Amino acid sequence: MKPRIDIFVFADALGWAQVTRRQFAADLLPVRNRCETLLGYSSTCDPTILTGVPPCEHGHFSFFIKAAGRSPFARFRHLGWLPEIIAGHHRVRNLCSRFVARHYGYSGYFQLYSVPFSKLPYLDYSEKKDIYQPGGINGGQTTIFEHWQRSGKPWARSDWRLADPDNIAHARHQIEKGDVELLYLFTARLDALMHKHGVEHPQVDAAFDQFAANLRSLADLASRHYRDVRLHLFSDHGMADVHVCSDLLPRWQQLGLTYGRDYVAVWDSTMARFWFSDAAARATATAWLGEQADGEILSDERLAGYGCLFEDRGYGELFYLLPSGSLFVPSFLNQRKVTAMHGYAPEHPDSAAAWLTNTETLPVAALTDIFPVMRAAAGI
Repeated sequence: MKPRIDIFVFADALGWAQVTRRQFAADLLPVRNRCETLLGYSSTCDPTILTGVPPCEHGHFSFFIKAAGRSPFARFRHLGWLPEIIAGHHRVRNLCSRFVARHYGYSGYFQLYSVPFSKLPYLDYSEKKDIYQPGGINGGQTTIFEHWQRSGKPWARSDWRLADPDNIAHARHQIEKGDVELLYLFTARLDALMHKHGVEHPQVDAAFDQFAANLRSLADLASRHYRDVRLHLFSDHGMADVHVCSDLLPRWQQLGLTYGRDYVAVWDSTMARFWFSDAAARATATAWLGEQADGEILSDERLAGYGCLFEDRGYGELFYLLPSGSLFVPSFLNQRKVTAMHGYAPEHPDSAAAWLTNTETLPVAALTDIFPVMRAAAGI
């Protein structure tokens, strides 16, 4: 038998609220605590997990940003005339997304979502490279996998593009071979099901039960090949049921400011980000948004506290955030209601991530603390 294996399992949207309510895998992973998340989405959180630094350092936040020069989507201005029933259809969007990724050689996660074709020529995309590969982090930081490689310890990682059953099968194969000492398992099924059904749907209950069974099976298998099996489960953020749909976007469009001339904006699912051409446009927008009861404008001090105040304002000059349980309908990411969502204020109880393990490690209280544990497992 090999002496030891550290298995790190990433579970997208496995929030602390759900872990505690369900007492998820309490017998298997007795060392457990709330893990503070970040403002934003997985595109914000995952690079922090992989590098140990906040967003303002690694340079990732949300996918769409204002184009600094010619937009890679400039040719889509000719499709702005298409009716929404065609332009917004998922097959059209997927076809266009595959074309752009192939044409520009994007290796990272790429999806056009529901960004209007008329707005795309003013925008750029932030995650053009695979963040799990060397050179994929915008800020230039090395990921944990590069540190593992340099440590000389044998390691393996699943493919974020594959479904959970495939990645679990890959992990089992690596464990059965008995060659690896460090293993990273990527899972995303809980996130997808909660988005679709909500956090307490029977199908979600079944998925949690199956996930727990899979973890126990992996631990049992590893115990037959390794004397010391250290299992660590963590997430990037939580999830909240959506109870309120905000129509702020269509109301905003009646304000009289012109997209591309007076301002550029990205309407994420729970957050709107703006860039302005002049002080007058900014003052008009700030005054109007400040009167709306849908959400709140985030101050620079608050953004700095979240680690998301970017010096170049590349992700926005003004941020407007909805409260937990609210959703922009429509937005640039969704045209219709989604049953559950994340991307709210990090301090809200439903936003918190989780850290669960079967052994004592370095303390983990925030996403930035996971990276040192993964480094220590490699003897670094």
